[in-house]
Amino acid sequence: MIHHRLLTPIRRLAVVAALLTLLIPAAHAQSSAVMTLDLDGFIDPNSARYVARAIDESTEADAVLLVIQLNTPGGLAQSAREMVSVILESPLPVAVFVTPRGAQAASAGMFVMAAAGVAAMSPGTNVGAASPIDATGQDVPETLASKVLEDTRAFARSIADARGRDLAPLEAAITDARSYSATEALELGLADVLADDLPDLLSQIDGTSVPTAAGDTQVNVADSPVQPVDRTLLETFLSVVASPNLAFILLTVGGIALLIELANPGLVVPGVTGAIALGLGFVGLGQLPVNWLGVALLLIALGLLFLEFQEPGAGVYGAGAGVSFIVAAILLAGGALRPVELDFPGAETFTVSVWVLAAVGAILAAITATLIVMAKTGKPAPYRSPFDRTALVGRRGIVTRRLAPEGEVQMLGEFWHARLATEDDSETAIEEGYAVEVTAVDGTTLMVRPADDQSNPDQPGATQPPPSA
Repeated sequence: MIHHRLLTPIRRLAVVAALLTLLIPAAHAQSSAVMTLDLDGFIDPNSARYVARAIDESTEADAVLLVIQLNTPGGLAQSAREMVSVILESPLPVAVFVTPRGAQAASAGMFVMAAAGVAAMSPGTNVGAASPIDATGQDVPETLASKVLEDTRAFARSIADARGRDLAPLEAAITDARSYSATEALELGLADVLADDLPDLLSQIDGTSVPTAAGDTQVNVADSPVQPVDRTLLETFLSVVASPNLAFILLTVGGIALLIELANPGLVVPGVTGAIALGLGFVGLGQLPVNWLGVALLLIALGLLFLEFQEPGAGVYGAGAGVSFIVAAILLAGGALRPVELDFPGAETFTVSVWVLAAVGAILAAITATLIVMAKTGKPAPYRSPFDRTALVGRRGIVTRRLAPEGEVQMLGEFWHARLATEDDSETAIEEGYAVEVTAVDGTTLMVRPADDQSNPDQPGATQPPPSA
């Protein structure tokens, strides 16, 4: 017979066990979530890293499926390849859903969709038009075209083999720039599912097997919660600064602000602003396919503008700076002479806008014209001593022009206008060669009195007698 004192702890353990039994299925259901991410815009290095992170986090969270909701006009070839690679290597089932209505998976987006374990489209969307072009949006030169075309076709074949898709529509999109509606893509086997929205997609693929790097995996998503994988603060920040227009503006503003600081040491604000702007500009350039010759020309332009600040009125340095800025903007991202990194349609977004170019050119022209006008019509700026006025009080100097009561004093290698600090100026004068001591500073005038020992400030301890009257 069990003693009644033992019943209380046994009952408590039974309650805890029952609660754990109830909690375990709930935790398992929570871990079997459907993760989603929105990929809306151009495919670039930042979006490729976003997809890779989402796959890693979803895998670690034991999610049942990751759905990439895609809407893109294209992007960088290298970034598209990186995205395709992480999708094909994912042990987690990945679905790419071209949505909402009116969305597209053009160019590079077609390869991303084809690489998915489940390729889905909403009615009214389209996919295709994947002919390779260069980063200016133009066709690839004929000499290079055959190599690029074959490489792109091989890329498509590798995706088709990995996912068991029909190669014909993929090759037609590459060689003939074909584009397909959602219905056509479904009929040709380029898309697996036609769904109105995410709940409709999940209901259609519930219980089906999806290919992954670890083999076919059955996805049971009927009762799975949907959790978004949001961009981190850093990814959001990089997506903002990774714009050729913004990067160019930041570099220009930052460079000019630093030049202002160099020309006027001690202002602080232009220096700090310029350093921050330059830093942000280079961060943005790091996310883009940049021609570093353009960056070098941009720095040269800043140097020429600094020379114009130093020698205002010449105009040659300013004109050179303007030309260098314009050429740098053309070459900076997606321009001519750019290192060969071929792209897909939509690459024109990686070039600096003509309007931005015109605005920067106009600003530089205005700055140069202002400097020239100031140099031609402005009066020479008065000399300013580098010594603090208050630090001059108590120092000694030598009279270089008779003080009666005003004259000139040499002190610290400079010649100052001086005045005797006496009540009756009419009866007092100090001849040249006498030592005087500063008692106060009135603007640019030194108020002085005769030194007690008449010591020479240039030879400490020596005595210099006053000249004869």
